[in-house]
Amino acid sequence: MRAETAEAAARQATPESGLSHPSTWLRELARMKPAPWLWGRAVRAAFCVGAPFSVGYACDAIITGMWISMGTLMMAAGEPAGSYRFVFRQLALSGLIGALGYLAGGLAGLPWGVTVAAMAALGFLGGVLSGYGAIWSLGSMQALLVASIAIGVPGIGPYWWLSVLYLVGMAFYLAVLAVEALLFPQRPQRQAQAALIGALARLADVRAQGDAAAAGGTVEAARQKVTDGLSALAALMLESRSSNGGHDGEADRLAALLQGCDTLFAAILWCPDRETLRAAVARLDALAAAVAHGRAPEGAPPEGARDPVADTVRAVTATMRAVAESPPPSGAARGSGRAGGRLGMTLGRTLDRLAPGWDNLRAALALGLCMGLAYAAHWVDRQSHWFWIPLTVSLVMKPDLGSVFARAVLRCVGTIGGAAFGAAVLVLLPKGQPVILVIAALAAVLPWAMRRSYVLQAVVLAPLVLLLVDIIEPGPRNMDYAAQRVLDTFIGGAIVLVFGYFLWPRARGRHLARSFHGAKALLADYLLAACGLRPASGPSIGLSDHRRRIYGRLADMRTALRTAMMEPPPACTEAGAWFPIVAGAERLCDRITAFSALPGRSVAAEDEAALRQLARYVAATPQERDVLAPPRPAATPAVAALAEGLLDELAHMGRLQEPGGFPRPPAAPSPARG
Repeated sequence: MRAETAEAAARQATPESGLSHPSTWLRELARMKPAPWLWGRAVRAAFCVGAPFSVGYACDAIITGMWISMGTLMMAAGEPAGSYRFVFRQLALSGLIGALGYLAGGLAGLPWGVTVAAMAALGFLGGVLSGYGAIWSLGSMQALLVASIAIGVPGIGPYWWLSVLYLVGMAFYLAVLAVEALLFPQRPQRQAQAALIGALARLADVRAQGDAAAAGGTVEAARQKVTDGLSALAALMLESRSSNGGHDGEADRLAALLQGCDTLFAAILWCPDRETLRAAVARLDALAAAVAHGRAPEGAPPEGARDPVADTVRAVTATMRAVAESPPPSGAARGSGRAGGRLGMTLGRTLDRLAPGWDNLRAALALGLCMGLAYAAHWVDRQSHWFWIPLTVSLVMKPDLGSVFARAVLRCVGTIGGAAFGAAVLVLLPKGQPVILVIAALAAVLPWAMRRSYVLQAVVLAPLVLLLVDIIEPGPRNMDYAAQRVLDTFIGGAIVLVFGYFLWPRARGRHLARSFHGAKALLADYLLAACGLRPASGPSIGLSDHRRRIYGRLADMRTALRTAMMEPPPACTEAGAWFPIVAGAERLCDRITAFSALPGRSVAAEDEAALRQLARYVAATPQERDVLAPPRPAATPAVAALAEGLLDELAHMGRLQEPGGFPRPPAAPSPARG
């Protein structure tokens, strides 16, 4: 009874409780995300953005230094998380695309109507390319950004030379990154490993708290951190394996660690003993600290401790000790064995993959329309700073990076503070090294601000661009200078909101319903795999892969819902209605995960038909379950308990859904009584 009470409280007190309140979208807009301060990225950004500018000023070549710093700024702002190899490839390829944007400066000499049409077409092309992956998305955004500067600021050619200086900035940034990779070759892997082990420790900690943690929703939040960490480590492992064309020592060690952490995740969700969980917390915290500092881990559970959690902690510790004591792979080893079999794709399959979907085409059309209108605004805005309008559109119109509505609003808000700060620096400080120091300091803060909140990113990025471009742009420097930038940003934001957001119909509900139906199919496969049965369809993969697939799909849904929560009704209301249903699916996953860690679990042969029937029941919509026969009882007690828990959770989720699978609209709040 006590467990049932705690579970019912958990259903009512998830981290997303109250998300259907009308003002939720305003709170979500202002929400700050936790973000660590990454010293490597901060120092690298400050040095790479500030040094070319400072050297150019000292050598009386400040214009050249500024253009190189512009290239390094784009690299600092676009650096992704991941292995050094992954970061190198993404920055180099996106930088090559971005450098082409300066060549659009030649359009400024054509009749302005031709320029407007050409930039609208380039905006559409950039939107289509953004659908092909992060490299194309980042590169097209950089190209449109620098194109607005090349077209908007007269007399800065030759434009091919600006592209060359942009590539020099990219090369300089990558050279500094290469120095870091030589000095700290395993830093990305250590950070991912320490974050995952720390997340496992927090999950064990909140599980040890029992009912209070379940009622507060902290178990769900801790579990999400673990699944995010598993996904990040799996991405590093796959990156290492794909780059080497098969098995190599580094990828095999990461795979062994990933398997151990995945098994430990299941054991923590299963473990009913709080003292065992508390002991695991201390050992995992010590292990995470050792990994973070590159030390060989100590403090594994004694051999006398025999339980699934202690056994798995011991195995993970041994794996981490082997990782810490093994030398990093050499460049020759990393480069050998590269497979050439990726070119066997047929022309038909290639064309199918390159064909953009309707969602991508709609986003590209919206970007092209907004870019055309932004450049058309120059017919009205004849001031020298007009190019901030298309610059704002280029930054904001990126639906693959988050809510367009939220980015437009937050950029306008952040630019107010950022532009005011930049103008104050120009007014109060003499041009020269003091201003360059401020630029370097802002660049150091940028990586943290980008992870923390988009509004903080705008607060930091606005004065950075303003101070860099100030040297080539004519005009007085006072507080009116900042007000003009804010006004142009608001004009660009208004274009995005009206013609890039409100104008286009949205069918997010149907998209979420399709995504959730696909997630339940993965959940049914996971149930069968956890019971030792082969799923009826899908690839033949291991239990850990099934687990990561379903948790990853539900995490993607949460991300999409969080994005929708930053938009005004009805988007935020609809997303708020979906959250309890997704949380219910995650609890189904947790039940199956705990069952998979059950010591000595076995499934009787006569239970196979009942489990396959239960899997079909899990994958069905509420309307489909009405015509399905209820799953037959299982013979094995553990399987019967699992089925009972799954059916209870499905019944709860069914009460939240309409027959077609859509969430029921939230009940209107009752009027207050006087």
